[in-house]
Amino acid sequence: MMKKNKMLLATTDYFDNILGRSQLFSRKHLDSLHHYLRAIGVDRHQWMFNPVYTFYDPIPDGFDLIREAVASAHAHGLEFFAVLKPFEGGGSGNALPLSSPTPKGVRFVKDMRGIHPVVRALVAERPQWCLQRRPGTFRAVGPVASIRLVKQDDKPTRLKPEHLSLWTSDKNNNFQRYDGPISFRETVEWRSGFPKSRFCRVFHLEDLRLNAKHPYLLIRCSLADGDGDFANERGKLVELINDQHAEIPIILSSGRTGFTSMRDQYPEIWDTILPYFQSPEVKKILQEDGGAGLYRDFYAFEERQKVTEVHVLDKVGYVAVACGKPEYLTGNLHPIYPEVRRYWLDMLRFCLDRGVDGVNIRTANHSRSPEAWEYGFNAPVLQAAGGRTDYPTVRRINGDAYTLFLRQARDLVKSYGKSITIHLYSQMLMPDDRGEQLSYIPLNFDWQWQTWVQEIADDLEFRGAWTLRPWNLRQVLETFSSVTQASGKPFYFQCNMKELGFAGPHRFTAAEIEMVKRNPALDGLVLYETANFTQMEKEGILGSEDLASLLKEKWNRAADE
Repeated sequence: MMKKNKMLLATTDYFDNILGRSQLFSRKHLDSLHHYLRAIGVDRHQWMFNPVYTFYDPIPDGFDLIREAVASAHAHGLEFFAVLKPFEGGGSGNALPLSSPTPKGVRFVKDMRGIHPVVRALVAERPQWCLQRRPGTFRAVGPVASIRLVKQDDKPTRLKPEHLSLWTSDKNNNFQRYDGPISFRETVEWRSGFPKSRFCRVFHLEDLRLNAKHPYLLIRCSLADGDGDFANERGKLVELINDQHAEIPIILSSGRTGFTSMRDQYPEIWDTILPYFQSPEVKKILQEDGGAGLYRDFYAFEERQKVTEVHVLDKVGYVAVACGKPEYLTGNLHPIYPEVRRYWLDMLRFCLDRGVDGVNIRTANHSRSPEAWEYGFNAPVLQAAGGRTDYPTVRRINGDAYTLFLRQARDLVKSYGKSITIHLYSQMLMPDDRGEQLSYIPLNFDWQWQTWVQEIADDLEFRGAWTLRPWNLRQVLETFSSVTQASGKPFYFQCNMKELGFAGPHRFTAAEIEMVKRNPALDGLVLYETANFTQMEKEGILGSEDLASLLKEKWNRAADE
């Protein structure tokens, strides 16, 4: 027997709706979007609120985006919820070169990877309140005395010393060739590994006298073709040794990037919605294409690639290395600080003051690290742990801090007489089945989701269907729903956004509809996100007719069955 009266929800990530466009939403856009959502049977519209962008700032003509969206949704008979992603503080994506302008009074964060222009205000003001790396694992101590290039096996290689050249830089561009002392030897050495340790061929570049003020190293290889054989995992390919014979922590570049690719990543709309790109100093460089000089021999270190990914030196033709590791996971503010919790609560209050019917708190975010397990060791955490740094202790303290925020959020929301939804994310129970993917949630937290269900949330939303194989998805849903059902809390399933598009035939979405309708543990379906099935036009929003037809056939008849 199918459960009747299941809810249909739709979520908007406004940034994606306007990406590639030259204008922002007007009242006509909001009204046409809500007209379409209501026409296809949506009951609740959820809107991601992220004040990293300026479109939530006061506008001279009085257009208040959240207030206008609430009014429009209500006029069309829809509930309107604000979605807050506490950890989405910015810092994701490629950083700009360190030589980029740093205007006073403009939000950005600067670290060894470059200038991060996409950040929330508190992240820019207090970057040290972001998740901090474990002590003793990130600082580069001493000059580089030798470099080891480690092959993943001991087989002979076509690579020879004469194929290699060494370059250095102080700011990760305009690299200078190193012509100082260097000796070369080749060995076969044992290296620990996964799933099996093995002997590896090692190239040693020794007796180096590198500039200690140049923390960026570039090893160029004159061989660069499909016959490359000098390969290893990114986390094992290069070893840097200082003058005290200690290994230096490093990160490998994610690849060379240029001015054009930067403008592709930050297209014209960013000049309208992001404070950094609105700065006259920045605009002058970008508009005059003077920024091209900043990207001469510039290498990105945005860390989206896993340390287990393979890098083939004589196929790619180079490997770029930065000495040290980022001390903070940019954008991931830590709830251990009362100021951070108040900042997050202020974002909720901003939306509640504009009449939203409820809030939805989502843990997933875009700030990731290939070594995310090493973050979350901030001083207040270590103090609470009595100096201990073991994972169980640190995770418990971090998790307690986040649950405290959720309790405070509940109390705030209830003081307005509104409702609170909390996301339950698949990675809280099971790693992403896609081997190349990094975690979307901070790893060093005890995610106390059972407490959230039982004591805090009014309803729950599942996210992460596309990260799991069917049998693992079933395990996760059954685990979460065993608690939501026992607690009498509605549990909504967020559809696989990878399968939801503007054009039909939407076969996978149809299968998800049937699954939700027939699963007594699920109380609704979330269409994610509206940018996938609507198109922004000059005077309004065009909705997918194919999706409308599917929902009319498959979803809207559910109540009659």
